[in-house]
Amino acid sequence: MLPLALAGSLVLLLSSLSLQGMVLQGRHFQFLEQRRFQAEDRLASAAHLLLAQLEGPFSCLKPLPSSAWVRGFLPPECPPQLDPEPLRRMTVDGSPVELMRWDPTVQVPELLLQETGGGLRRRFALHAGGLQELGV
Repeated sequence: MLPLALAGSLVLLLSSLSLQGMVLQGRHFQFLEQRRFQAEDRLASAAHLLLAQLEGPFSCLKPLPSSAWVRGFLPPECPPQLDPEPLRRMTVDGSPVELMRWDPTVQVPELLLQETGGGLRRRFALHAGGLQELGV
């Protein structure tokens, strides 16, 4: 009788450990998914912030691709002290975000943002109705 009781206990123990492992794995995947959603939200917020800056104090840069934003060599309509660096690197919700590319010369203006340090990267298109995420 004792060997049967030990075998039953062992089966129950292994079953509960297996179940606990599955639950922990599920929680880990939920955590990773939540972090990805937060990163996507930060990038979308950064895109809106960048476009607001291009409509406001940096409006003279809006028709130029970001590759042409060189301090000291900006168009004459830009103030001489204008520094485009705050548009290239910004902080959203405590995380650094980097502008990889702004290209208003294509049919639908696009911008590419990335979390600094090789994090998530997203492309956005500027339509008349607002921003649309295009993915990577």
